[in-house]
Amino acid sequence: MKKQLVCSLFALAMGGQMLAQNLYTKYERTLTPPEGYVCYRTNGKIKVDGKLNETDWQKAQSTSSFVDISGEGFAKPCYDTSAKMLWDDDYLYVGATLQEDDIKAKLSQRDTIIYYDNDFEVFLDPDCDGQNYFEIETNAKGVIFDLMLDKPYRAGGNFMIQWDCPGLQLAVQRDGTLNNSKDKDKQWTVEMAIPRKALAVNFANPIEAGKYWRINFSRVQWLKPGQREENWVWMPTGKIDMHMPDRWGFLYLSDKVVGQGTETFKYPYNMAAYKLLWAMYYAQLDNYAKEKNYLRAKENFFLTDAELKDLPAGAEITVEATGHTFRMSVSVPEEKVRYVVDNTGRFTREAIAPRQVKNWVWMRINKEKGDEYYKKYFALLKECGISGVMFEGYDENTYKMCKEAGLEAHYWKWTMNRHEVLKTHPDWFAVNRKGESGYDKPAYVDYYRFLCPNHEGVAEYLAADYLKEANLPYVDGVHLDYVRFPDVVLPVSLWKNYGIEQTSELPEYDYCYCDVCRQKFKEQTGKDPMELKYPMENQSWINFRLDAITRVVNKITQTLKSEGKRVSAAVFPGPSMARKMVRQDWGQWSLDAYFPMIYNGFYYEGPEWIGRSVKESVETINGRAKIYAGLMFPDIKNTFEQALDEAFNNGASGVSFFDGPDEEYLHKFKAYLEKRGFEVVK
Repeated sequence: MKKQLVCSLFALAMGGQMLAQNLYTKYERTLTPPEGYVCYRTNGKIKVDGKLNETDWQKAQSTSSFVDISGEGFAKPCYDTSAKMLWDDDYLYVGATLQEDDIKAKLSQRDTIIYYDNDFEVFLDPDCDGQNYFEIETNAKGVIFDLMLDKPYRAGGNFMIQWDCPGLQLAVQRDGTLNNSKDKDKQWTVEMAIPRKALAVNFANPIEAGKYWRINFSRVQWLKPGQREENWVWMPTGKIDMHMPDRWGFLYLSDKVVGQGTETFKYPYNMAAYKLLWAMYYAQLDNYAKEKNYLRAKENFFLTDAELKDLPAGAEITVEATGHTFRMSVSVPEEKVRYVVDNTGRFTREAIAPRQVKNWVWMRINKEKGDEYYKKYFALLKECGISGVMFEGYDENTYKMCKEAGLEAHYWKWTMNRHEVLKTHPDWFAVNRKGESGYDKPAYVDYYRFLCPNHEGVAEYLAADYLKEANLPYVDGVHLDYVRFPDVVLPVSLWKNYGIEQTSELPEYDYCYCDVCRQKFKEQTGKDPMELKYPMENQSWINFRLDAITRVVNKITQTLKSEGKRVSAAVFPGPSMARKMVRQDWGQWSLDAYFPMIYNGFYYEGPEWIGRSVKESVETINGRAKIYAGLMFPDIKNTFEQALDEAFNNGASGVSFFDGPDEEYLHKFKAYLEKRGFEVVK
């Protein structure tokens, strides 16, 4: 039994690998790019006589020659076939030329199975949804077989032969003799005028400039008695099955008159998203055929980079399924829609509300630049998708100009790093494991004057100070910074600046071993942290300091929120790194927003690291607050869009820039937001 279970798990794993390796390859024939045809308006009157001799027909472009229905690798048809199309306000006109050296047709009664003769067939889906489509067939006599289907046969579709295309005009012209094998014929031509009213659903007009249809043509040819028929088509479906509307070509109705200008065909969909959706559809059909069940989640498709790499930025894939139904979608943010297909093959586009984002910059105030500079700069920020500014320091006039430009203005101020209390509270400063106080021996640089969070009065002092700043004119909120201990481990790129290698925690950078902290910890655990053999591994001692910072933050936030003030903080990237590097457990705080400073250059990391860090942050906060990815502009300048993709694709509610961007890149940022279909929160 155990051996059987192991074998089964191995087979399941290998099956997943095979699917992952072959999703596009396996369904390659049914995923080739559809043909496209630009259909122009008529200039003169079209007489439906099968001759195709009007000037408009001469100017209309022919489709590519028909090929075998199964596609590439199958034999080229021995007779050439092509079609042309035109339109006016009342009709879609179809003209087809079928080369044939022995023209035959036996059937004479309408709505008999015409493809028992050599025939020409038109398939029409005017609203492109793969449902309620039309089929019109004719033989060389001009006998008609027309029908309507509610959905494809593969989805249990029903055909309605009783539907006769009202107002259809159809004529056939033969260049040769009918049913006479003793001479050699040349070709026969088909001309149709298909009325707009016959194809209208719910009074919607299907024939309008700018609309797309799905359309395909088929020629059934019986080459030798007793052998199966040939199926030659404009757009190969990849299977001997014409009833695959997703595999038909696209018809685009141009507003240009034939012969009076041209248009280049453009697909109506993002074809990478469209292709993936149908690849998953065919995988669902296969799975149901084998297991009598549908795949229930995106992960069950084992999608790889081959399938995902060309999707539009921010695309999301969803799968909903039961044992007998499914609904799958791929979102296309730049179009503000999602493509949806269900188990019947119905394809629709659903509007999605644009993703709302807020974006920020950190900046220092330089009064020497003057009012005109700031008015112009704030207007540029607003135009290019910035929502607010984090100001280091305060100047009432600058904040006022920022607000007048439609931006939020937040007071950005350091928290635990407070040099202003050097004279009034020298005992408040943190102490390292060597017994050195930040008062007279700061870590790394002179401005690193960190307070001890456990000293009486520190939290109250900070809370009162932030409340005072929050009540200043034009201040929308306060932004905390340096909400932590000194770096016990610096970002790796900074080691060279100080001639150190922090591959382990060094005592001169490990805080706080002041008398207050030692006494409090001893009361809790019975241990003196100075006597711990491995303090960097003692989780109780680590948590003691994490909790101390959190208590300070709680006091600040309680004070501010009781007065209706907003509070956010710049924090270290990823909660796990923050705990390790600076004793900052910000995942446990209760702020309105977090700005993890994901400065990838500081850590010798590429833009992918931004995504990983954002993802961890978003998962940790779990919707309790906003995550705005803090980006160092010089670090991302050469990978600007990729860095933004990494932030937004992993759940950031926006980004915040430090040390930039300049005007050129602000406009690039604006273009990026527009391309992604984001709506900037005002």
